[in-house]
Amino acid sequence: MKRIIFNLLRLFVTIALLVWLITKANIKQSIKQMTSANPSYLMLAVVAILLLILVSVWRWKIILDARDLQFSTTYLTKISIAAWFFNNLLPTSIGGDVVRVIYTIKDNKKALAFSAAFIDRMIGFIGLFLFALIASTLLLFQGRPTKFLMINLIGLILLLIIVAIMFNDKTHRIFAKIYRQVKIFRLDEKIDRIYAAVKEYRQEKRALIESLLLSLLLQANLALAWYLIGLSVGIKISALYYFLYIPIIGLLTMIPITIGGLGIRENSFVSLFTQAGTTQVQATATSLLYLAINYLYALAGGIVFLFLKRHKTDFNPPNGGLRQKDDDSH
Repeated sequence: MKRIIFNLLRLFVTIALLVWLITKANIKQSIKQMTSANPSYLMLAVVAILLLILVSVWRWKIILDARDLQFSTTYLTKISIAAWFFNNLLPTSIGGDVVRVIYTIKDNKKALAFSAAFIDRMIGFIGLFLFALIASTLLLFQGRPTKFLMINLIGLILLLIIVAIMFNDKTHRIFAKIYRQVKIFRLDEKIDRIYAAVKEYRQEKRALIESLLLSLLLQANLALAWYLIGLSVGIKISALYYFLYIPIIGLLTMIPITIGGLGIRENSFVSLFTQAGTTQVQATATSLLYLAINYLYALAGGIVFLFLKRHKTDFNPPNGGLRQKDDDSH
């Protein structure tokens, strides 16, 4: 009942924010701007988001491979597209991550799959703050200082401190004294296995560095997609504003008060980019066009999920071990 009430509240907030967006904007002019958008730029934006998904799959595969959870790129791409559906169209903030964990459990090693998803998300956060920090620094050098420079710097430092503490054995022992008191459903053992699995990534420095670099590329792809949509409706401002503001908007949409960040994303974009020099009509049209493309991928993810089957592991006794097989026909 509590979950139902919470989801209804999120739906109410989502609708309220969309109504607010429509009432404060000239929606007729915005729709006219959308219908006259340059289709070439829109197609490039669609491609940029596809590249974003492929880069995220690449990063995730590196993290999984580091713990000997080997899956084909095709299989992981299917999971990622399906997760896009859960992240954007269902009333949950972690649905996509749950799907990724469930479909990458191999040999019943749940802790490994969970730790891989956790590390992937953590590196994504670090990449997001670092990317925005680079953009705000470049704007400063161009004589366009922004209040977000210090916010990004503090956020990145705090995140790195949290990661350093989390990877520390002493911290593990301190937290263990707390969660080991929770004996119900053997949660203490499950948490301990996950914590230990996460700490194992301390030995995978190369994988972590490569994943961080891919996180920067991922953020660049996302900013590029928004930039191309902006160009399609005639916005002509520096791409650096997209590199700075899109990661910030991404953080705001993770606040679990709406469905898939709907309403927060659109209002934040309009607010930030009108300050950067765009008209409200252009900003509204851009945010709604991105929403349409985003939902296009989400609907595709829903279709993929209908036919998605879990990975199978086959035994191969003649070779004396396990043979991993990614059967994409399932």
